[in-house]
Amino acid sequence: MSLFWRLKEWLGLEEKRPVLSAAELKVAFRRQYREFRSLLTANNNALELMAEIDQALAGGRPFSMAFVRGHCTALGANVLKMINLLVALGGERYGRLRPPFARITGELEEIMTREPKLAGDDFILPLAALDRHRADEAGEKMANLGEIRNRIGLPTPEGFVITAAATRHFFAASNLQVEINRRLTSLNPDRLAEVYAVSAAIERLIVEAPLPADLEAQILEHHARLAGGKKRAILVAMRSSALGEDSSRSSFAGMYRSRLQVDAASLLTAYKEIVAGKYRPQAMIYRLQRGFRHQDVIMCVGCLTMVDGAVSGVMYSRPPEDLRGRWVEITAAPGLADQVVSGRAAARRYRVSRELLTAQQQGDTPDELLSEERLAELAGIAVRLEEHFGSPQDIEWSLGRDGRIYLLQSRPLGGAGLSGAASEVSPVDSPGPAAESVAQTPGRATHEAAGKAALRDESTSPPADILLRGGNCVAPGVAAGPVYPVQREEDLLQFPRGAVLLAAHPLPEWAVVLPRAAAVLSETGESAAHLATVAREFGVPAIFGLQGALAKLEPGSEVTVDATGLRVHAGRRQELLNQVPPPPKLMIGSPVHEVLRHAAALITPLNLIDPASPFFRPENCRTLHDITRYCHEKAVAEMFAFGARQGFAAGAAKQLVDQSPFTWWVIDLEDGFAPEHDPQESFIRLEHIRSAPMLALWRGMTAFPWQGPPPVNLRGFGSILFRSTMNPDLEPAVRSNLNARSYFLISRNFCNLSIRLGYHFALVESHISELLTENYVSFQFKGGAADDRRRLLRLDLIGEVLSRHDFRVARKEDALTARLEKVEAPFLLERLKVLGYLLIHTRQIDMVMADRAMVAHYRQKINRELTSLLAQPVVKNV
Repeated sequence: MSLFWRLKEWLGLEEKRPVLSAAELKVAFRRQYREFRSLLTANNNALELMAEIDQALAGGRPFSMAFVRGHCTALGANVLKMINLLVALGGERYGRLRPPFARITGELEEIMTREPKLAGDDFILPLAALDRHRADEAGEKMANLGEIRNRIGLPTPEGFVITAAATRHFFAASNLQVEINRRLTSLNPDRLAEVYAVSAAIERLIVEAPLPADLEAQILEHHARLAGGKKRAILVAMRSSALGEDSSRSSFAGMYRSRLQVDAASLLTAYKEIVAGKYRPQAMIYRLQRGFRHQDVIMCVGCLTMVDGAVSGVMYSRPPEDLRGRWVEITAAPGLADQVVSGRAAARRYRVSRELLTAQQQGDTPDELLSEERLAELAGIAVRLEEHFGSPQDIEWSLGRDGRIYLLQSRPLGGAGLSGAASEVSPVDSPGPAAESVAQTPGRATHEAAGKAALRDESTSPPADILLRGGNCVAPGVAAGPVYPVQREEDLLQFPRGAVLLAAHPLPEWAVVLPRAAAVLSETGESAAHLATVAREFGVPAIFGLQGALAKLEPGSEVTVDATGLRVHAGRRQELLNQVPPPPKLMIGSPVHEVLRHAAALITPLNLIDPASPFFRPENCRTLHDITRYCHEKAVAEMFAFGARQGFAAGAAKQLVDQSPFTWWVIDLEDGFAPEHDPQESFIRLEHIRSAPMLALWRGMTAFPWQGPPPVNLRGFGSILFRSTMNPDLEPAVRSNLNARSYFLISRNFCNLSIRLGYHFALVESHISELLTENYVSFQFKGGAADDRRRLLRLDLIGEVLSRHDFRVARKEDALTARLEKVEAPFLLERLKVLGYLLIHTRQIDMVMADRAMVAHYRQKINRELTSLLAQPVVKNV
């Protein structure tokens, strides 16, 4: 028992502990050991969860709020378990960890359950009252349309928006959200059949729910106003305008539902169908990929009079693959715009110079769809919208039979995928004659033009492995995978991860498998199609308009899709795949990512670093990582102090029988002795020891014979005599600890050795198993017979040797501590040999540490013998 413990007992500060028998000691150790291991397991779980949170924050893969909630909950459970176990190990003083734990977990709960705040109480807002500052009431799509109409002065259809407040009123009246959340809680987005089933159930739930009477009345009233007070039938378009849709980061292109040609009788049902479209399979998958919480997306619905479109389409104020390009790209088709964005219609593409407003038609077929004057007018509108909104725009328009151009939508043209796409463009110094759209674009070529230029080069002798060439590059990049044709939604259920999606038309419904698709090939479609927009966001290479692909490509065959080069190669072309840039990090900056980032600030930072610091205290824990660090450090200390705290009867120990000049005693705490040993014997043979840490330590202690005390000169002997007069342990009336026994407390994976040899005190403890987090070696060394200078010189030498062998060494006056932890068992066993050697061969050398020369002598000897020791083969049972 240490002097410290004795003093506490004498002063009444520590309850006098009973002396334990061997059996009682085993029970005490087993309990403490079990709690210690449970704490380490919880610590390991907590650290793994923190690592997964850090990985998620790096943006490499999508994650949902289920991931955030699950990890925070599991972390809280493991950290609370660590606190309780530490209290069991060391007492209620560690209960001071509970207040900081309660504060941290309370703040985490508040972060995870934070609900978006809705602006405004109006259920209906007329288009005339909208501008982009009311996006949080009407959704960005309708807010931007109001901006176009009321602030820019460009024509739009008449209409109104049914707001987010209305949707929340609708859901609250039927208590829909509770049931929806229940169905979403256990949804696994990786199982598409389950996604479709849950989607259908939720949509049906919404459509069948009755509308509140006041909301229904207001919708009908504003619809009637569109007729101008006349009793005439009008048709309207009902369009989604969800919060977050059409933003600069996430287009949601084609994810939600629109209904055209809606009459008065279908108005209310159409409204509910648009609201229910929030839960379409592709919308739920898209939100997961882009990091939206379900509660952050509230559906608003625009109601616009139908435009009798003669020609409609989409235009980009700049090329989507080159946001610095000087062209306006226009895609047009007869009739309504939905034919273009669905990819079904044969559309025509034009490029119009932003400076000259002169058009170039793609292809050689004469065209009468849009005149040059009309193209110039459209391009002028595109440039004007870009200037007003301050960024390149993706614009949907319709040319009415009344001769007017109506704007139906304008949203930012961009997204995570586009920024990466632009980096792949290679400058073309002298564009070829067929690159008509590039010739007037100084300094930079488009992907498509570069691809077409490459095709011309191959026209005379194409590489043998090219299966298909041509089409339109709607999302640049290169990818490889097996071909998987898709004709119906049922085909999506079996879509293999990493496959190349092959379809006749680029329907928006195919977007549900884009996160698992390597590339997309379609026989029709243009870059204006919704699927193209989402493919660019996700960084999935895509070629549309690739005629003959369905007939040419064999299902299941491996191909490499070079969308940038407009080619499909047989097999894997690794030299092309090596040029693929990293995928876009879609989650960065998303709402779910922000929730996790705020939560992680309370979880992963480590502020308690130095256990020796006076600030290493429970009340200074600011994160869950701080608490786990504190618990781990203190748990090891409590385990380390087991031998010092426990009194035990001398009869519990057996004398070790081996070739050693010293006498050692061993206490088996649990499975440290071989079954064949005789329990009745008062000694234990070395071959019956099963403790791996003890055997490794013993190997170091006995590898070289101890040469006895070093020869001491007169000065050194004088210092010993002086310290002896100052040492209370040498009081003749008191039993001297100089003669105290040295004990090994062991189990198969554990060893605690307390040594008092002369004036030296040393303590070694180690636990070694297959679990890295449970592995450690601790060493304490203090004392010596010589004066301070000689003892400190020896301590310097020991510290130097231990540091060289990877120990973390700390010094305080004449005490030294060294630690190693969380490394593999073979490594620790080798370090235990080093400790065993130092325990024996540095004893009493302080008496001869007269100068640096003597230190150098022992340094050389120690290094030479340790090198020889560690070079010896590992003993079989160590």
